[in-house]
Amino acid sequence: MMILTRKAALTITLIGLVAVSHSVVFIRIAGEAPALMIALSRVALASAIFLPFGAIATRRLINLAPGALRRAVLSSAFAGLFLALHFASWITSLERVSIAESTVLVSLAPLWIALFDVISGRGIPTRGLLISIVLCLLGTLILVFDGAQRIDGDPFGLLLAASGGVFMALYLFSGRAARKVLPTTGYVTLCYGTASVLLLLAVVASEIPMMGYTPKTYAALLALGLVSQVIGHTSYNWTLSTLPPVFVAICLLGEPVLGALLGWLYIGEAIPPAAAGGGILILLGISFAIRTEMKRT
Repeated sequence: MMILTRKAALTITLIGLVAVSHSVVFIRIAGEAPALMIALSRVALASAIFLPFGAIATRRLINLAPGALRRAVLSSAFAGLFLALHFASWITSLERVSIAESTVLVSLAPLWIALFDVISGRGIPTRGLLISIVLCLLGTLILVFDGAQRIDGDPFGLLLAASGGVFMALYLFSGRAARKVLPTTGYVTLCYGTASVLLLLAVVASEIPMMGYTPKTYAALLALGLVSQVIGHTSYNWTLSTLPPVFVAICLLGEPVLGALLGWLYIGEAIPPAAAGGGILILLGISFAIRTEMKRT
């Protein structure tokens, strides 16, 4: 299994952040497709791309202890479950609230990961990462407070976005365990494949059509799968064997800032005034986290 240097892992994580931040724009453009269909499209495309590579990588694991391999496969399946739940809840929230509100709440994952680490006995994050979390959460609170003042606010949409953040944390938490054993291609094949099957079952059960959308929607779904999933999420999963999940989740907090900016650049969606102040704090938090990790190289 290829071992990344910390500097390389940091670079890949930032590339992943830029790729994932485009997802809100692609989802907006593919707005005629239901949320579950959008979620299915992105993970199914990624699963199809990684399947042959994952099959090759998995054949190399036959010499691993059966117990370790079984736990890694199970962790990958759980990661796929949480990924499916994350996309289902978060993408649905984008149908009800603004890009800024949704991406802010779904990006609370580092807080949940820190709590999971404490509960599971792994201890608390380093002081530098804790400071980064505090800065990011202060920026997040500014954006959430601004969104709460809106007359057209949707409490259920906000709840869906917050749930998406919890599921994202569980996805990264499970992925850490699997990536200790499985190579990136093997892990993402199992994870994305599990998510694809679960989302396909949900689409069929909901009687959601899988055909008949406009070329513009299909192009957006294709871009979502290739850019945000194949490049974005896989970049995060690649670095989980080197970087702590809480750091990866802190970088995810840059998504509401970049997502809101990209939404304004590409589709002209207005950025709430509070996003500037909150965004600066979030970017400061991410910068502090990166400097903290760089010192450990």
